[in-house]
Amino acid sequence: MKKKLISLFLIGAMTTGMVAGCGSNSGNSNADAGNNASSDNAAVEGTEAVADGTESTFNGTYSNKQVILGESSETSGDITPFWANGASDYDAFKLVTGMAPIDRDQTGKWIENPAVLDNLEVTDNEDGSRTYTVKIKDGLKFSDGSDVNADDYLLTYMLRCDEMITDLEASNLTDSTVQYVKGYDAYSNGETDTFEGLHLIDDKTFSVTIDAQYMPYYYGQALISNQPESMDLWLPEDVTLEDTENGVKFSDNFTSEYIGDKVQAARYDYNICSGPYMFTSYDENSYAYTLTKNPNFPGNFEGQTANIETVIVKYTPQDTMMDQLKTGAVDILYQVADGDQIEQGLDMVEDGSFNYLSYGRAGYGMISFKCNQGPTQFKEVRHAVAYLLDRVTFAQTFTGGHGTVVSGPYGTQQWMAEEYAEELDGLNSYTYSLDSAIKELEDGGWVYNEDGSDYSGSGIRYKKLDDGTYMPLVIEWFSSENNSVSDLLVTSLQQNPDVEAAGMKINQTVGTFTDLLTYYYDSSKENPYQMFNLASGFGNPYDVAYQYEPGSSNNTNALEGEEGQKLYDLAITMNHTEEGDDEAYAKAWFDFIADWNDELPEIPLYSNDYHDFFTSKLHDFEEDGYNWDATNAILYANME
Repeated sequence: MKKKLISLFLIGAMTTGMVAGCGSNSGNSNADAGNNASSDNAAVEGTEAVADGTESTFNGTYSNKQVILGESSETSGDITPFWANGASDYDAFKLVTGMAPIDRDQTGKWIENPAVLDNLEVTDNEDGSRTYTVKIKDGLKFSDGSDVNADDYLLTYMLRCDEMITDLEASNLTDSTVQYVKGYDAYSNGETDTFEGLHLIDDKTFSVTIDAQYMPYYYGQALISNQPESMDLWLPEDVTLEDTENGVKFSDNFTSEYIGDKVQAARYDYNICSGPYMFTSYDENSYAYTLTKNPNFPGNFEGQTANIETVIVKYTPQDTMMDQLKTGAVDILYQVADGDQIEQGLDMVEDGSFNYLSYGRAGYGMISFKCNQGPTQFKEVRHAVAYLLDRVTFAQTFTGGHGTVVSGPYGTQQWMAEEYAEELDGLNSYTYSLDSAIKELEDGGWVYNEDGSDYSGSGIRYKKLDDGTYMPLVIEWFSSENNSVSDLLVTSLQQNPDVEAAGMKINQTVGTFTDLLTYYYDSSKENPYQMFNLASGFGNPYDVAYQYEPGSSNNTNALEGEEGQKLYDLAITMNHTEEGDDEAYAKAWFDFIADWNDELPEIPLYSNDYHDFFTSKLHDFEEDGYNWDATNAILYANME
């Protein structure tokens, strides 16, 4: 039944440089399972690569000194994903992290990594849990020459849920790999200082036990795809991990006060790396990371190490990106989404000296709501906003015809969406209608003036709350600067006369993308903003449960109550599908999408085709954006 995900290595003539490429999410930085917030000008993921047909052979000389990767969402210098890491920061992070015992190949299949893994034992326990016992190879080294040990792998799990790290204002911690480990809730809530599901067996061996309530898991061994985090980088040398009969714990001197300086230094100076590249510097003036080849990287699952010595990950504003490519200020423009920029790039390819890739995106641009405060806590208001935006025209205008509208958190080329295309067409498309918007508001109780009298038919609507006060229908919107989607939303939504006619007002505040992420990840009721526009990609595994867990800091929409619990349960049901049962998984996926479409914590604006444009001097650069993105492909690439 399942339409297999398309391999990167497509049959047919390919360009000289094709691209390969992770969310948390938001947040699953290691298993590539989560969504990563990005500006609307660039996000994450796609599925099928199509090149321009240029032959890929080259008989000259490769210099392989440097490649500049241009990203169209702003970098922040906050390279680690534990705080407010955006898509461009995360691309840099992926390049400097590696050595996962379970890795993904070019088709998206999760496989054992022979460069790292010495032995793997899988034990199904009597209580229904499953234990993975991992032995890593001797001789593995971090970029500074220090040994990679079992405790470095366990630290990755511990960092993502320990309250001491939360005390240091880390708010983007949990990924789908750690929350399923036995004992996670008790440890992350501070009920115990011991993590039951983790054990340190010896210097090179550790075990991870997945709680029975999360088994089976459709994506199988992806649950142990975490990469090592250096103990020396993150913690004072006298802070250790200790094994007990009840699990792993930190030594007694592990306190937020004692580790705080070390953690903050690691956050911005990530100088002990496990990946093909190592962090060298960040230039805040040019928004650029400089990464250099890691001589100690053992290779990926195929033994591939980097060919190119230096990679610069650089923010390239949309209004100058094509000029920067043309003049050589960047070598690659990654995941270009804007229709006008795509057309400019295709014209440059026609003129020679440049090549391109295009691939469908497993992700979307969206309006994201806070569902725990202000008017957007009420589903009828979220519905009304959707009815007041002509999404079809919006998508066509923004993508220049290189995209479409979707009805939930998916991309049109994900295999589940292809399998359930007919059923997806039957979901509410929120076709533009002032009458439908008004009906939603009236049904939701927005039928009063400020003084409590019946709504007069003009001005701002009010809703009577349980405490007897009246809430105005005024939505506070935070958008990032220099953002074409934000500009388009001003004219098509905020300033749309029908918004006023419906009795609604939307106030816009503009700031940096870094500021946007700060507010976006803050789900407290004190957050002054209820509406954001940005973009997100969906990883492999497509595991979104942690994003909708009620009470979780990763629940950026803050959808709580019965509605939030139902959506979370549907996401968990999807995950619980037996590995290999594609039909059951696709059905569970659709059930989740259908409920999401009704709750509408976000309004999908577009799911577009991405284009990568790059100099014709770049060779062997292949990606599909989903299973295999630019951060994977750069290892195989060569520069004249």
